Amino acid sequence: MGKHKSDVQIVFVPTPFSLLKFLLQFFKSLFIFSFIFLTIVNSLSCSSTVRSTEQSRTVVIKKGYKIVASEKNQIRVLLAEQQNPALLTIKGLYRLISDNEEIGQLKQGDKLNFKLNGGGLNVKINSREVDGITFLFQPIDSTSEILFSGKKYSGDFLVVFSDNSKILIINRLPMDDYLPGVLHPEMAVKSNQPERYEALKAFAVCARTFAETKRLKGNTYYDITDDVRDQVFDGCGSYTELDKQAVTVTSNEILKYNEKLAEVFYHSACGGMLEDPANVFSGKVDGYLSSKKDGDEKPNCEISPTFYWKESYSQSELMNLLKTKNLVNKKQKTIKDIEISDVFSSGRAKELRIIFDKADDVTLHGPEIRSFFIRKDTKGILRSSLFTLEKEISKSGLKKITINGRGSGHGVGLCQWGAMNLSSQGKSYNEILDFYFHGCTIGKIE
Repeated sequence: MGKHKSDVQIVFVPTPFSLLKFLLQFFKSLFIFSFIFLTIVNSLSCSSTVRSTEQSRTVVIKKGYKIVASEKNQIRVLLAEQQNPALLTIKGLYRLISDNEEIGQLKQGDKLNFKLNGGGLNVKINSREVDGITFLFQPIDSTSEILFSGKKYSGDFLVVFSDNSKILIINRLPMDDYLPGVLHPEMAVKSNQPERYEALKAFAVCARTFAETKRLKGNTYYDITDDVRDQVFDGCGSYTELDKQAVTVTSNEILKYNEKLAEVFYHSACGGMLEDPANVFSGKVDGYLSSKKDGDEKPNCEISPTFYWKESYSQSELMNLLKTKNLVNKKQKTIKDIEISDVFSSGRAKELRIIFDKADDVTLHGPEIRSFFIRKDTKGILRSSLFTLEKEISKSGLKKITINGRGSGHGVGLCQWGAMNLSSQGKSYNEILDFYFHGCTIGKIE
């Protein structure tokens, strides 16, 4: 009977060739192991950014932008987006963090000059230079400020290299530190006008609601801009104690509709007639905003300096506007007439027609009308589309038009001058908000 396999003893007798083969395999495995080990150690010990300023191009590996994120009751405000160098000046004491690594402290009077550097940023701090992707300035005490572009800013400051290769300047600060810097430029209530305090409180709720809506969108770099694209923000150097009080008293308050954040709009002066948002903005807005009179006997915003206004244009000035907008062709040489061919229920111009002799008319619709006419004082768009026309026409065509207008802005939502008048009449901020956003309630940021 043969032996079982388990009973067989197999003995290997090494030969010179097999021994050489074994040694080669051993050293190969040792080399691979050593390479992997050194790579892991190097990745754990090195920064994500090459900081040598001798290189002409910064080599970077982008980490997450966790230091740029906002938290509850914070807001990130975009102050600038540029390719030109950016200069900051320190007033106080700051901790400087670059790409999540603290690189030092900054003191009173330090100047920082940021510029693009290949795939990142280079900052010159007095005589020192550092490269990176994100730079976070954290104030060491509550009185510290940063000076940028002629304005003062409190809170955290961020300088970021963006995906489109621009320098982003961002102020990150608590919501209630941000809002006073919005109230002052938007409402312009002076410290000796306490009768307008309730209007300031109403606007603080509106501005907070708008900012919270923007914050919840979760954009990568910033939540809101500091200009008329969103709402104007002047930093911490201009607001009054009245502005600060209005924000503090209404702290955390927002407008809600059906238990959700309300969509908030506001403007300077409606000219006596509030507008339906569907006539100005795309998309559907709930029924708490609609066209109605701003006041019963007299318009609430009649105290506005722009309640009545005029703009005049000659034939040649109108033709220049048409050429600038590329709205005319070679056949359209002389304007015969201009007319408001349709209006909204508020009385605002819905359609404007420019009539030519022996050529096609040019028709403007809705928001196009305001952007067509350029004001002569500020070079901005027409104050509002609530206007009538006076015309001087001769046998050769239109000589001149005079636009007689009312109000300033689109007319949707809160009328700022109207709110100030209601406040002066003794109305509370709750009553003011109920008038302009009827059906909404005041809630809290969750």
